[in-house]
Amino acid sequence: MKGDEHLSISLATAATVLAPLLLTIPPGWTVAALFGVFIGALAPDADANDSAIFHTRMPGRRNRRVYFLPIFGYGIKYLVYYPISLPFILLLGERGMPRHRGLLHSVIGLVLMTLVVGFYAWLLGTALLGFPWNETVVAFLLGLFGGAVFHLLEDSCTKSGVAWLFPFSGHRTRGGITTGNGDRRPMLYAGVMSAGAVGIFAASVMGLVPAEFVPWSGAATAGVLWVVFLIVSRFGR
Repeated sequence: MKGDEHLSISLATAATVLAPLLLTIPPGWTVAALFGVFIGALAPDADANDSAIFHTRMPGRRNRRVYFLPIFGYGIKYLVYYPISLPFILLLGERGMPRHRGLLHSVIGLVLMTLVVGFYAWLLGTALLGFPWNETVVAFLLGLFGGAVFHLLEDSCTKSGVAWLFPFSGHRTRGGITTGNGDRRPMLYAGVMSAGAVGIFAASVMGLVPAEFVPWSGAATAGVLWVVFLIVSRFGR
């Protein structure tokens, strides 16, 4: 999918997950998590040469600039992606070489990416500059991982698909969406997920969700909607 589609769907999914928690968690955690999702939604495409994360242009908003985006893009590519690829190159040879929709489009790649980014955050922020390691940093890392997982779910709706278990398995989860051909389903998914966020927030505030289920109701709603999206995406294959 395109960068703006990744951002729209990923942020809407994050909003749905967080919606029931908005009145109970510190605002700083929410902001940090959403910022992490913003970066994570584009991060897996750091394995491509000209993806949105390498440009200051806001995806889908040509007149708006996000000047820090290339810092994350090139940082992830050269300080995260290439280093975590090295063991797989040594073990698997050519199969482990960096490629688009390779290691950064797999579960193990996302876990390693998040751990390495967390290490850099600790090294630069805590060890060198003395900033405390706290829940806000953890919220950002969880958002980063979540946004990257959402990216893989979105790419699983496309014809190119995603090999979630790469490099140990080449099996790809695929859909019927062709990136850039004007298919309206990505924006429809974003709209439906946004409506889900509003709905679950309203239901939680009005007491329509059992108290013990409130913390998980957003994640459950997002999960159900994603099952529907993946099924709908298979049409047109």
